[in-house]
Amino acid sequence: MSITSVASSGTTSTSSTSSSSSSSFSSDDFLKLLVEQLQNQDPLNPTDTSEVMSQMVSFASYQQQADTSETLSTISSTLSSIASALDISV
Repeated sequence: MSITSVASSGTTSTSSTSSSSSSSFSSDDFLKLLVEQLQNQDPLNPTDTSEVMSQMVSFASYQQQADTSETLSTISSTLSSIASALDISV
């Protein structure tokens, strides 16, 4: 994931980060990006309210999918350990 930040002097720096976890983007990260976006928007052409709501709904959906994936992974791990304890091949 490439993140571009704009410094107050007008220069742009880019940093790349990678993570093995699919849920590394937290709600705090999203809110920070949203506030940054709102602070740096063009005052003569502000972001449409429906677009902001769409972004928030998209993130909420993403967060639910990440939570579901984590839960399913935990269930799978638990079932595997139960099966190995009972010597049942899965």
